[in-house]
Amino acid sequence: MFSLQELEAATNGFGPENVVGQGGDGIVYHGVLGNDTQVAVKNLVNDRGQAEKEFKVEVETIVRVRHKNLVRLLGYCAEGACRYPAFASLNFLWMLVYEYVNNGNLEQWLHGDVGPFSPLTWEISINIILGIAKGLTYLHEGLEPKVIHRDLKSSSILLDKQWNPKVSDFGLTKLIGSERSYTTTCVMGAFGYVAPEYASTGMLNDRCDVYSFGVLIMEIISGRKPVDYNWPAEEWLKKMVSSRNSEGVLDPKLPRKPATKTLKRALLVALCCVDPNAQ
Repeated sequence: MFSLQELEAATNGFGPENVVGQGGDGIVYHGVLGNDTQVAVKNLVNDRGQAEKEFKVEVETIVRVRHKNLVRLLGYCAEGACRYPAFASLNFLWMLVYEYVNNGNLEQWLHGDVGPFSPLTWEISINIILGIAKGLTYLHEGLEPKVIHRDLKSSSILLDKQWNPKVSDFGLTKLIGSERSYTTTCVMGAFGYVAPEYASTGMLNDRCDVYSFGVLIMEIISGRKPVDYNWPAEEWLKKMVSSRNSEGVLDPKLPRKPATKTLKRALLVALCCVDPNAQ
């Protein structure tokens, strides 16, 4: 458990120059601890209705997670905010402290300005997809209770200098016992990645992560965002595949096209993951 004083010192007083990410659930700061360990400190926007005890139980479980394709959670901070002017509007602070991964996130490399050709070759892209799959498999099958991420998206996939993926952003995870589902009245997750049955019923299980994973595969292969209002409102990728134009879905920034057989296999996996029938 980290103190707010430690994290304040590590992030230069949560200075704006240290902000490395910002989303609907919090702001992420780059920091350096007293022992020179680089960290990413996520200040959660609110406690999402959780009591402090429940927050600590979930975090202490996730702290024990160890996998090469998951960002390691080093600890957390849960303190009253009244003594800190920068957070005067909050009654309580909830922060998560992760290892720092030094090559940005997948969204930046897919949709940012990387020039005419992406550094993400087909081989690198497939290794990223496999790494995400291995990390999810560990969360779903290697732990008891299993961990449901429920906010899997390209910005939550961090990359190291060797392009190895690390699934991050465990701020929205839910611990679920084996062979169980969980019903919530507050559906969370990024628009375009959320499984339809979760969006409509609030029923959460590991298949919700599988759906998001399928969307991610399609995003990596096509280089297109899951939701794009500049294109017709239709299932574009499925239509291209059914018309036997698999190569037409490839990211135009891809330096070299893959073998057709390999591409079709990857697309088939993606389409299975996003099948309307969750079973």
